[in-house]
Amino acid sequence: MAAAALMLTSCAGSSSQSSADGEAELTSIAVGMTPIANAAPVYLAIQEGFFEDEGLKVTPTTIQAAAAAIPSLINDELQFALVSAVPTITAASKGLPVRVVAANDHYNPDATATDAAALVASAGSGITDMADLGGATVAVVGLKSAPELATRVALEKVGVDPSTVDFVEISYPDMVPALQSDRVDAAVVVDPFLSQVKEAGLSVIGQPFLDGLAGEVGTTWIAADAFVSQNADTAAGFVRAIEKAVAYAAENPDAVREIMGTYTETDPEVLAKSLLPVFDSSISSGDLQYYADTMLDQGFIAESYDASELLWQR
Repeated sequence: MAAAALMLTSCAGSSSQSSADGEAELTSIAVGMTPIANAAPVYLAIQEGFFEDEGLKVTPTTIQAAAAAIPSLINDELQFALVSAVPTITAASKGLPVRVVAANDHYNPDATATDAAALVASAGSGITDMADLGGATVAVVGLKSAPELATRVALEKVGVDPSTVDFVEISYPDMVPALQSDRVDAAVVVDPFLSQVKEAGLSVIGQPFLDGLAGEVGTTWIAADAFVSQNADTAAGFVRAIEKAVAYAAENPDAVREIMGTYTETDPEVLAKSLLPVFDSSISSGDLQYYADTMLDQGFIAESYDASELLWQR
């Protein structure tokens, strides 16, 4: 991937489209996202014309695991991706040239609130509380991911040694059947899938993002360093559009639920009950440093990492 970064060109970001009648050209870019509630702002930005206002034509691409987006960014197959700070800092700490360009949402600062993500126990596990998870098998969307980090921090707070928990990787759509078949003892599930497991009668035993990371930055938009350096105007336009879309999502929860029906296979009645992220595009280098320090403490990275240069400056 490092070699690919040296060969990176801006061909995808600089390609453009124009109509026969002389309409303004649009710069085409591809963005990667997991099909969850957090991805709603990009679809809203397309629907409301926020990208077009910035001269951009955006093509959404589904990614099943955040870490998989990093090589696609460096190889210029994607220009932006929606991931947590965890895989980004993991990559950057290994010398891979990535940058955070904007925040998409934050975990609710109120740890007593109801979250859009939860730790759900399988029916046959007999687990009723997070304190029962010692020795259990817990599914997360990606190993060494934000859900695993949040769960580890939350487990320590209730006196469970995270090293006694067996974390396994399962994609979000596959978590519901894994729980129903007792293939795992518990799973960190997000909406719209969380609403499905609640409808199925499975028990929520904790909210790791609120129990462990309340108030911290949630998902972020990232890009390859070479892309933002060579295409600063395009990157700045993307950030402006995303910031506008995030603000729109925060003010229009019904629009978020409606747009979720276009990119997730979820029953409208379930969507109506879905909990939404706290959409907020604010971010600082200090937010990223918190993750770097916590990841070091949990063994996600081997050495301390200075995140002061990770946030791209327009």
